This record gives sequence, structure tokens and C-alpha cells, in this order.
Amino acid sequence: MRRFVVIVMVASACGIALWSFADLDTIRETLDRLTPDVLVALFLLLAANELLKGLRWAWYLRAAQLPIRTIDGLTSYLAAQAASALPGGALLSARLAEEHGAGRVRLRHTTPPLVAQGFGDLLAVSLLAVTGILLTGQGPLQLLAPFAGTTVAVVLIAAVRSERLGQWVVGLLRRSRRMRHFLPVEEDARKTLRTLCRPHALLPGIVASIGSSLIAAAILVSLAGALTLPGLALREALYVHSLTMLAHFLLPIPNGFGTNELSLVGLLNIVGIGFGRATAIAVVYRTIGLGFRTLIGLLVLIGRYHHLLAELHRQPAPQRDPLFPMELAIEERE
Repeated sequence: MRRFVVIVMVASACGIALWSFADLDTIRETLDRLTPDVLVALFLLLAANELLKGLRWAWYLRAAQLPIRTIDGLTSYLAAQAASALPGGALLSARLAEEHGAGRVRLRHTTPPLVAQGFGDLLAVSLLAVTGILLTGQGPLQLLAPFAGTTVAVVLIAAVRSERLGQWVVGLLRRSRRMRHFLPVEEDARKTLRTLCRPHALLPGIVASIGSSLIAAAILVSLAGALTLPGLALREALYVHSLTMLAHFLLPIPNGFGTNELSLVGLLNIVGIGFGRATAIAVVYRTIGLGFRTLIGLLVLIGRYHHLLAELHRQPAPQRDPLFPMELAIEERE
């Protein structure tokens, strides 16, 4: 509870600071420059970005050897965007993916792809941040941020892939009578996550994350070109977006509310955009992006998963044993 209060206070303070120092007249003036052509281009870029991120999610599900089709993985991601404004809303994609498992997939199987996707995203934005810092000639001190992001991702992946560390954790949990019942589930999830942390599973996801970041940078370029006279070069937009995403990953603020906007405004200011217009770009970027994702998510959720919305109580499906070869191996060892 205390952690939640601290997070809410920090996010609120960031939001208040953003609007307290903003030049509202300049913001209003720049927003008037958004023409229908610019909006159409923005929506096309947003649609392409969501499609790519949905295919990335479907790839991680397939890499986890789950019997879920690519189209089903894509729709589970898109529908989950209806909850993108809520803390932990990404978990909805794991819950919806479970629906396509024909009774053989549980939430413990669809959650590890979310974790692996986070590892891949962190590595991708760290790499792009280094590229953006070097291309825009920023100070070497800024390289500490992508170095920290890469270090965190590599350490977490190494911990997941370490059999010795995994066995030590399992042995520690076996000492608790309450945890013994959950050990097969924990082992199952750990094995799935270890599979996803191998290069053949991570690399395509990292490539997709890089592509998504490039599209997001193109959106910033379009907004800056419409709202400001100097505009943004692609390398500057790449620098701004990648550092903003690093702040999102490394700071424990739900959905990056407040911190993302402040990071975006500050970085745009560094590359030469005035504070007022930088605020306008940040507000439009976040508002249009969040609104677009929520609308698309609601349409897909109502169109394909309407039966879930009507359920008041979900009855658990009968457990089939074994579900996967990995579970059979666990039972044989026991």
C-alpha cells in the first residue's frame, strides 16, 4: 500500500510539474496546426506500429511452443490494448491468449512470453539509445542509461537461464509446506521462460521491437514537422524516443504516466524544440497514441471476445495431465 501511494504521488507530482511550467498559449497555437493530412498519416503509422507489436507478441507465444495461431496471438494483443491505460493492463493479453489454447494452455504458460518480451524490449531500446546518443553527438555521460538497461536485461536473462540458480530457488521453496503444491507450476513457467530467453527466440522479438521504435520515431518526426518550424531529424527522434522508453523501463511508474511526458519534453528541449511546443508534442503524442490503442482494443475485444465480457464467473476448465512434454518430464523426475 505504501509503495502504491508513493508511486501515485510521484506520478501526480510529475504531471503537475509538467503543466505548471507549460506555456498554454503556445500549446494551443501549435495544436491548431494539426491538419487532416497529418492526422491520417499519424493514424496509419499508429496502425502499423500496433500491427507489428501484435505480431511480436504472437511470435513470443509461438516461440514458447504454445498451440496458438499467429492470428489469435495478434488479436489477443490488440484486444488487450483496451486496458492499456491501466497499470498491469498488459496482463490482459496473456489472459486472452489463454482463450486460444483449446483447453491446453493456462495463464502460467502465457505469462512467461510477457516477461521475455520485456527483456527483448529493454535490449532493443538500449541499443537504439546508444545509436541515438552517438548520432546526435550527446555527452558520453548519457551512455550510462543504456548501459544500465543492457546490464539489467543481461543479468535477468542469465538468472533465468542458470540451472543452478533455478534449482537453488526450487530447493528453497520446497522447505515451505505451502509452496510445495505450487512447485510444478513454478518449474513449468521457469522452463518456458528459459526457452524464450535463448537467442533463437529473443532475436526476432528484438528486431520487431527495433522496428516498432523506428515507427514511433517516425510519428515524432511527423508531429514535430507539423507543430514546429525546425522539426525533428529521424536521428533526433530516435534519440528522444529511445531515452524516453528507457526511463519508462527503469523507473517504477505505472504506464510511465508523468515521467514519460517529462522525459519526452526534456529530451525534445535538448535537441532544440522549445519547451512550450515540446509540451504540445508530448501531449499530442501520448493522447493520440493512448486513445488509438484503447479504441482499437475495445473494437477487437467486443468483436472477438464479447463472451468474456458477459461472464460473471468463469468456471475453471478440467485439467488435462500432462499438458506438455515438459510437464511429463517433471512428473517422471518426481
